[in-house]
Amino acid sequence: MVAPRVTGRILRMSTAVVVAAGLVLSVVAARDEPVELLFYFTVQVNLAYLVVLLTGGGDRVRTALTVYLVGTALVFVLVLANPWSGYAMVAVADARGPVSDAGNLLLHVVTPPLAAALWLRHRPRVALRPAYAVSLLGYPLLWLTVILARGTVSRAEDRYLYPFLDVPRLGYPTVARNALLFAVTLLLIALAAVHLTRRRAIGLSGGVDGAHGE
Repeated sequence: MVAPRVTGRILRMSTAVVVAAGLVLSVVAARDEPVELLFYFTVQVNLAYLVVLLTGGGDRVRTALTVYLVGTALVFVLVLANPWSGYAMVAVADARGPVSDAGNLLLHVVTPPLAAALWLRHRPRVALRPAYAVSLLGYPLLWLTVILARGTVSRAEDRYLYPFLDVPRLGYPTVARNALLFAVTLLLIALAAVHLTRRRAIGLSGGVDGAHGE
């Protein structure tokens, strides 16, 4: 029987291979614009997650990246890859192709459940506070600010990266509504993670309530 520690190591390294392969395929699919990839939320999160997988990271960093990965998976499946959502990127010819599709599949569909499984296997031993869940919205907000600012000074057609952030087509009120919906989604995922850490902390303390992290 494989020891739990060995199983965890295999899961971590397998996840690292999947993330690395997805990023490489995305770079190949980008052809002449690989730098453009660095503006995508999914790519930034996966790059950071790969570093954490290879070098290690604290509970709060691991939790944050896992929350972001699960959030990107939901957005991809329910919005970007859904032809009935009104924001499907599959309708754009440049977004299609076997290499691009394979990269998207690995980064958006395969990596998030692997990351969630890895996090559940190594949940923080100290409960995180709900305030921590709220703080996780800071990075997406900063990213959104950069993307919107970039969109105002660029003349490229795809400068807003995602169809649901296309200000010229949708207008700021609709973009703000979309951003709020995604923020709420991330917050709910983060609160679920916080709840799971609380349950584990209570279990490790023998049922004593009130074990909290900063």
